[in-house]
Amino acid sequence: MKLILIDCGTTNTRIRIVNKNSRESMSTLKINVGVKNSAIENSNYNLKTSIEEGIDKILVKNSLKRDEIEHIVASGMITSNLGLKEVPHIVAPASLDDFANSIEKDRLAGITCYFIPGMKNADISENPTLEDIKNMDIMRGEEVEAFGLLDQINETGNGLIILPGSHTKYILVDEDKKLLSCFSTLGGELIHAVQSSTIISNSLKNGLIKEMDLVSLEEGYKATIFEGMTRALFRIRLLDLYSSFTENQRANFLLGSIISEDIRGLKYYLKNRKIDWIVVGGSQFLREGMTFLLSKEFSNRKIITATEEQVENSYIIGSILIQDYINNRGDVNV
Repeated sequence: MKLILIDCGTTNTRIRIVNKNSRESMSTLKINVGVKNSAIENSNYNLKTSIEEGIDKILVKNSLKRDEIEHIVASGMITSNLGLKEVPHIVAPASLDDFANSIEKDRLAGITCYFIPGMKNADISENPTLEDIKNMDIMRGEEVEAFGLLDQINETGNGLIILPGSHTKYILVDEDKKLLSCFSTLGGELIHAVQSSTIISNSLKNGLIKEMDLVSLEEGYKATIFEGMTRALFRIRLLDLYSSFTENQRANFLLGSIISEDIRGLKYYLKNRKIDWIVVGGSQFLREGMTFLLSKEFSNRKIITATEEQVENSYIIGSILIQDYINNRGDVNV
């Protein structure tokens, strides 16, 4: 049984053909189009056309026809107001069944498509206060990864899933595997902005980390704690001008500084909350850097670093799990 999974983000979209029974990816196609294009162009036409062309391309590559695909499962920003079909966020706490109950069905490229909603922490009134906004958060797509990781890493009790990326996402989970709330930062976007759009870019000409340097990572982390982030970031230029720090060491220093601020936010989020375990996903360097620095602050918690395979499979497994709930309860909204 073959499915197509679509994970649409702000700038990129990934299209996968997967074998549902084995939970294995048969083929992946990345296209450099996301909802940012819809925002700039004030239309989702280019997004829709590019995704449909991507579906045709990946089918041809695998010698498949449309009628050989059972259906499509789509998540992420594709269900936002800038995507192809807006599906309202569901309100936390939310289980797998809650997400399945709110899926909406349509057709995409001539194939039945199930659009998975995102999640928000609360329903906001028409005139929210600053306090309301302080406790508010949203996500689209990360809920699928979270359920996929939970299925592979079978911990008991209350926990926290961390998904560092363009936006670092913290997701609280209860003992019944419900997603209780989420908390987001601009961590990854800030790294990119500092590296590409400030004077620091001259000190990081070749991009970001090539290999982990935990000493430099921790130096950036400590500098931010004691001197503040903006001073710590300027120190990257000073390290370039007056020290023997390599560019890779400076890139690690930058990552340590940004993660330091993310962890400060995490401490606020976890205030008066009891957790038994922490699972860290995300790309390799973000995952390794976050895990190492978390161990400095949360040494009394069980910290689990997801493997590359678990991270890669999380989206596939999460999508299939939610799709299984669809089958168990019948059809969904059209």
